[in-house]
Amino acid sequence: MFSFTFMIHALIGAVLSGLSLAIFAPFVTLRRISYMGEALSHIAFAGIAISIITGINLTLGTLVFVMLIALAISWLARKHKLQEANTISIFLSLSMAIGIIIISISKNYSFDLASYLFGNVLLVTRSEIVWLGILAVLNILFVTFFYNELFYLTYNAEMARVFRIRTSLVNRIFMLLLAANIVINLKSAGIILVTAQLILPAVAAFNLVHKLSYAIVLAAIIAIVSALLGFFVSFQMNLPTGATIVVVEALVFFISFLGAKKRGF
Repeated sequence: MFSFTFMIHALIGAVLSGLSLAIFAPFVTLRRISYMGEALSHIAFAGIAISIITGINLTLGTLVFVMLIALAISWLARKHKLQEANTISIFLSLSMAIGIIIISISKNYSFDLASYLFGNVLLVTRSEIVWLGILAVLNILFVTFFYNELFYLTYNAEMARVFRIRTSLVNRIFMLLLAANIVINLKSAGIILVTAQLILPAVAAFNLVHKLSYAIVLAAIIAIVSALLGFFVSFQMNLPTGATIVVVEALVFFISFLGAKKRGF
């Protein structure tokens, strides 16, 4: 299996993808913003379409587009008191519509769009592995240096304001990094599966531990182990790798849930 370079790239890509998403997963779960992750993954469809028709770098073009939309959603919800869920729905619908229109009028484009819809870690290149590695490092550094701010932002944003802890800037950086996580992981996980990988390791971890710092570490471990196991199972049984990894993560969740119930945890 490892005699092929693309298989080595795929394995490294699967592990880095799971790790980068899992680091943010506990915060996304506790803040109940999983819908934001799902929305941004669908909003990325328009960014992909725009990048295709303009001929710019696909990852960079989609990343800039999704980051701008994430900032716009945050700004409208904060400054104009619009309900965040409604604002997200508007941008999601608009972006999907724009993407569909652009793809429909681009008769001559040659691009495997299905790899971004459903994910195909076997197509991950060396440069994309570098992107994933940089992203994982940025996530770890961000969570390490701003852990206290993220803790207050997650559990009690009002109390943070009372103690004059500046969470607004941290929240904007968090949203930008969340957008980056989704866009850069689209190749390996796909628009449809990326949200599952952003949620499942965290909910499985919280079945076993309650402390946030422990949950972050455990979610990362679950994601890495699931990526390795899912990769090998998909290779042996000739199954889609991204989907297999998600199934493994789901099984880990159900096992952790049953274990927690038996212990009364």
